[in-house]
Amino acid sequence: MIKRANTNLGDVMERINFQKTGTRSNIILLTVGWISALLSLVIYPFIFGVVGVITGILATKNGSKAGLPLIVSSIILMGIGLIFSGVIMNYARQYLGI
Repeated sequence: MIKRANTNLGDVMERINFQKTGTRSNIILLTVGWISALLSLVIYPFIFGVVGVITGILATKNGSKAGLPLIVSSIILMGIGLIFSGVIMNYARQYLGI
């Protein structure tokens, strides 16, 4: 005897809508996180690095596997920014002629 799963069409549609919403929010979180991680190299490394780590954690909690590399890279770029932000800014100013 074959047993069929007792599924409602409403339940299936709700799962699909949740996955679409989760994907959109993950894309936004990852984009904000990567921009923050890159900004932590140049300006306010502690603030933007922490924002990158937090968005990576939130993306990972939503089921994205791309959140873990974001967390690691945010920590690394924040450390580099804390050590070398003055040097990077002076080089950028000299290069841009500001």
